[in-house]
Amino acid sequence: MPEPLVAALATPGLGWVLVAALAAGLAYGFAGFGAALIFMPVAAARVGPVEAVTLEACMGLASVVTVLPRALKLADKRDTGVLLAASLVGLPLGVWLLKVVDPELMRWGICGVAALTLAALVAGWRRKTQDTRGALIGVGAASGALGGATGLTGPVMILFKLSGQGSAAEVRASTISFLTLLSMLLLPMLWVQGLIRMEALWMAVLVLPVYMAGALTGQGLFRPEREGLYRQVAYGLIGLAVVMSLPLW
Repeated sequence: MPEPLVAALATPGLGWVLVAALAAGLAYGFAGFGAALIFMPVAAARVGPVEAVTLEACMGLASVVTVLPRALKLADKRDTGVLLAASLVGLPLGVWLLKVVDPELMRWGICGVAALTLAALVAGWRRKTQDTRGALIGVGAASGALGGATGLTGPVMILFKLSGQGSAAEVRASTISFLTLLSMLLLPMLWVQGLIRMEALWMAVLVLPVYMAGALTGQGLFRPEREGLYRQVAYGLIGLAVVMSLPLW
């Protein structure tokens, strides 16, 4: 057995990382959001922010073969393209911050962003602006910067889409498409800045099958008429992940 794989198997807290990956996959499959908000606080607390971001980016590859094909059929492809192009502006800055910021401070940042996003979602915040080209560029760039720094590619996009007027199916599909493709862009950016570690890649070998199983199960559970229930379940999982992963413990 390869030595890095042995080291990955011996990682303290690996069980919690796998549980978080399963919960993240379920939420992503049936709600179309929440994977990183659930996974990142737990993983960052157990294996560190850099490794957690690497794992989150690898999980995006799993989404390509689980939930992305169906989502692309319903997504707004023009808007998704604009969002992805804009994210390339923010990604390098975000990854650089991940590289230089103290890990403990980054853990607080991850928990804080997840908690604020959850609070806004639960409060039912709604925006009055339209999905203009300028708004899409801003959302894409901000998602790239935040995703590169914390692995949380979703908060800005989630708030933007869920606070709009689109149908549940279109919002879910567009969100899945953008977040999955953005995670794919994150991996080479991490590699360029020297943050990809072999131990994290071997750990991803363990995490990906669990995440994929959750995502496929969640996708099978999705029913548009049960949108409210899916959101409530996802909110609960996000809140639990944040509380369990606070650096206070």
